[in-house]
Amino acid sequence: MESQAPARRHPLARGMTLLETMVAAALATIILGAAAALLLAGGRVVHNTEHVADSHDHARLAGEQLLSAVRQAGAGMSEGLWVVSAGTALRINPIFGGDGAGTGQLAATTTGNVPGTDGSDDLWLVVPDRNYLGRDCAPGAAMTVVQPGTGALQVNCVGTPSGAAPATPMLVASNMKSAALLTQTSVTSSPPTATVNYLESGVPGFSNAPHKGGFQRGDLVYPARVLHFFIGAHPTTGRKALMRAEGRPGTDAAGRPFMDMGDPVVLQDFVEDFQVAFGVDATNSGDAASYVFQHGLKPEYTPGLRSVRISVVATGRTPRRDTQNQAVLSEDLPIAVENHAPAPVPPDGYFRSLFSRRAELPNLASASL
Repeated sequence: MESQAPARRHPLARGMTLLETMVAAALATIILGAAAALLLAGGRVVHNTEHVADSHDHARLAGEQLLSAVRQAGAGMSEGLWVVSAGTALRINPIFGGDGAGTGQLAATTTGNVPGTDGSDDLWLVVPDRNYLGRDCAPGAAMTVVQPGTGALQVNCVGTPSGAAPATPMLVASNMKSAALLTQTSVTSSPPTATVNYLESGVPGFSNAPHKGGFQRGDLVYPARVLHFFIGAHPTTGRKALMRAEGRPGTDAAGRPFMDMGDPVVLQDFVEDFQVAFGVDATNSGDAASYVFQHGLKPEYTPGLRSVRISVVATGRTPRRDTQNQAVLSEDLPIAVENHAPAPVPPDGYFRSLFSRRAELPNLASASL
């Protein structure tokens, strides 16, 4: 019987030693740690990039809304706007504002016309209804004076202001040079004419052309709003925001002829500074390069007001983070704009974006009519 060769033995499979296991675990920990650090760093970059984009958007949106209102203001008021303040007729600018460093009539005010303390400016505008040059009697369109005088106005028909009626309806009566702001009390319609009654009726010297003895046939009468822009605290977050209040004739705390007549609305969140510079063509040269810009403009009529420079500073919603995941970056500080240099404060992690644009005021240039 043939003998069989002994079966060839295979080495047994060997498991990992404790040392090998520890080395593999250490390598895996290093790799996972590096991946986590890379992921967190990428997250911080994305967060910071979004924060910067946020602040750019907030500044741009606030600035564009302000410029839109500025470009509409003053239509038909190139030679000033007559208002009644404390029973006296005054000729004022339809665009004026306080300086954060000013006092008296040049003091900037906030909610309820309280003088501001943070260095921001404020801005007052008299803005006609957008539809005032539409067809007669359309919502918001102008009516035409058919009988001259200083008392109740006789107009060709009555138009209804577009949108929700304000708490204090106001009208502008204009000869397309000078104008008068009327606080409407009632309108009595008797087609094809109507009678417009207003609070200022009978005040000596009050009309769009007092040297002519009152309102004249052919004057336009159209709805208008008084708008007050300023920096205030957001009612929910407490963060600074660009606010807008509706105004009405009345002497405010700074001695100006308008005051807020209700709670303001938040126009744009996360706006911490608002600065305005007013460009005056004092020599009537018509050369935009020669305008003299000033900080703050009193309401008293100023010939030659031709331009406004709007600047706003905004932040993002949340602070940026540095490489140690701290919500503070040394360069994230308030910035100086126009004549406002904020007081030194510790870095807060909020990136600041500045929007600054200059707008010409064609409504205040008589040659453009």
